[in-house]
Amino acid sequence: MTGEVATLKTLDTARLRELLEPRSIVIIGANTKSSWSQFTHSNLLAGGFQGELHMVNRRGEECHGQPSFTSISELPTVPELAIVLTGTNSLETILEEARLKGIRNLIVLAAGLGEAGPEGQALQSRLVERAREADQLILGPNNLGFVNSHAKVAAFSHMTQMPMLPGGVGVASQSGALAIYLLPHMASRGVGCSMAVTVGNEAMITAIDVMDMLVDDPGTRVIAAYLEQISNPEHFLSVAKRARLAGKPIVVFKAGRGEVSARVAAAHTGSLVGDDKIIDAACKQFGVVRVDNIEDLVATAGIMESHGRIFGNRMGVVTGSGAMCALIAEKAEASGLEMPAPAQGTVQALHDAGLPSFSTVNNPMDTTGYISVDPTIITKANQCFIDDDNFDFIVINSGWPMSKPMADMGRRNQDELHRQLTSSPKPVIGMSFLPTEVTEFGRNFASEHGLPHASDSFDRGIPALARSTWWSKRVDELTTDPVVAPAEVIEKPAGAEGWSEIEAGAFLRKHGVPYIPAAIATSAEAAVAAAGDMGYPVVLKVASEDIAHKTEVGGVRLMLRDAEAVADAYAFIMTSVADLAPDAHIQGVAVSPMRPAGNELLVGIVRDPQWGLVLAVGFGGVMVEILQDSALRLLPVGPDEIRRMLESLKGIDLLKGFRGNAATDMNKLAEIIFRVSQVAVGLGEQLDELEINPLRVAGDEIEALDALIRWKQP
Repeated sequence: MTGEVATLKTLDTARLRELLEPRSIVIIGANTKSSWSQFTHSNLLAGGFQGELHMVNRRGEECHGQPSFTSISELPTVPELAIVLTGTNSLETILEEARLKGIRNLIVLAAGLGEAGPEGQALQSRLVERAREADQLILGPNNLGFVNSHAKVAAFSHMTQMPMLPGGVGVASQSGALAIYLLPHMASRGVGCSMAVTVGNEAMITAIDVMDMLVDDPGTRVIAAYLEQISNPEHFLSVAKRARLAGKPIVVFKAGRGEVSARVAAAHTGSLVGDDKIIDAACKQFGVVRVDNIEDLVATAGIMESHGRIFGNRMGVVTGSGAMCALIAEKAEASGLEMPAPAQGTVQALHDAGLPSFSTVNNPMDTTGYISVDPTIITKANQCFIDDDNFDFIVINSGWPMSKPMADMGRRNQDELHRQLTSSPKPVIGMSFLPTEVTEFGRNFASEHGLPHASDSFDRGIPALARSTWWSKRVDELTTDPVVAPAEVIEKPAGAEGWSEIEAGAFLRKHGVPYIPAAIATSAEAAVAAAGDMGYPVVLKVASEDIAHKTEVGGVRLMLRDAEAVADAYAFIMTSVADLAPDAHIQGVAVSPMRPAGNELLVGIVRDPQWGLVLAVGFGGVMVEILQDSALRLLPVGPDEIRRMLESLKGIDLLKGFRGNAATDMNKLAEIIFRVSQVAVGLGEQLDELEINPLRVAGDEIEALDALIRWKQP
């Protein structure tokens, strides 16, 4: 796995689009008594399908008001899509009959295949093999089909709202059942959909394939995905890169934050890295917006579809309620948005516009109950905030009217409000105070007046805006960051399997990583001699490739100031280690200079079975597992991004001169960590784990004090 991947396609997007844009369809297993069949048929008609629609029913019964055919071979023409509603027992026969007829695209709803044990997995494998031989493409099995709003094909086999509200959000879902609820929820919040595709078992078409296709879809402006697993990380990252280059945000709800990584790491880095944390890191690194639930998926996609990139995170808010102001400010702070005070000119302009003298101008701005006296004060206040250079975007307390009487109530301000929402030089986002459903009247009203999406509540909308501003900034960072130069290929040295920290440190020092001097002593006398050569005070640590956590076995003694202390420490370490780690191979005791206190960082790299080499940076020493203050990235990664990792740490102030301590050159620190990461990348598949803990940082003195390297086992 690499941090910058080449474009990768596992399924040609044109081939997938052929399945999703049929001009003729056959429902195989059609039956008026079947709810699956009823939903399939009614959704196709309600969705506006105008092409040929045939039914196959083995008894030849009339289905849904039209004649049926008893077999696929009797069909008068070759349908471009077959929706297969039958059970697993008939699937092999149906696939063969479809091949003979020349049907190339199929939706298979049946469950009980790849998800149902060895027998079902074997059947699914046979179906896929036959389909590939016949140049057929199967969506599913164990799915509910798809909806293509712009092509007017609602090949969806469950109850849902049709016709779907058309729009620019394309949906890829690994769950069919979730789409039953997601699609009407999108409509209820005024978020229009270009396509929604459920993939089920992903036998031939994965959710990532659908996302890949949506990158090229001219009707899709935002890609929204529900994922339960990412089985092909390389393809996922390739799609993320393509989407970013196309200017299309990807918003992902990835379920399963509680997953436990299958990778077992010996060093402290292992406590920081897990499946879900790596997915989080990959999303951040490649500009994918990750949310925690379906409501945030819809709210974020809705804002991003209407407003695209929002530059800057300085938000101005105009409301008509003092209670709203406090709640909005709290939500904005929690979301990382800035709320600067209005400029002095804005304060004067508001009072000139008629705001009463008793009103205090703040951000958020409360226009007070005076709007009952002069309703135009709200749009005047909006405009004053729009004109204020202190704000990058404006949020106004406004939504789509639910009914004609509500629309009529706002008619006095309507034209000016709509102009502000649609024609302002900076984004103006309408937002309700509490969650509200968008009615059919509201959707029609918004369409008639060309209004952008209005978020259903401040509680959802403000975090969604924060995600949008983050994505906009991230696109710029990824566009301007220099391409990471290829790492020098490094061969694994002979005998490296038995390395202690001494050999690991020498290896890192050879490749440009500053590392503290060290010597291995195999007797107390040798330890005293080495300490004398280095100068007191010194530190003694057990040297063993089998012991990762030296303090836990009494293997470290600090601040040794004379020969007697060194000799005593040597004896203590050897005795303690023999007692607490009797099976460990001991090379001796490492003697190093005792450095003055500084900040201790952990720089760790582990190999994840799916994602490859992962870099972890955090505050280290013995506190790493307690603080859990770390940042992760996939390798390779450049110095600029490593600096952002450091800046994201909660303890970053410690490196910036906290309480008079010397500040660290962050570019220098990032460059040193980059060198460590390039060593790992250069070792490639040979490396399983590399950890420096601690990396001592005292102002501009940066030096590794301990290191561990573990090699990938055959």
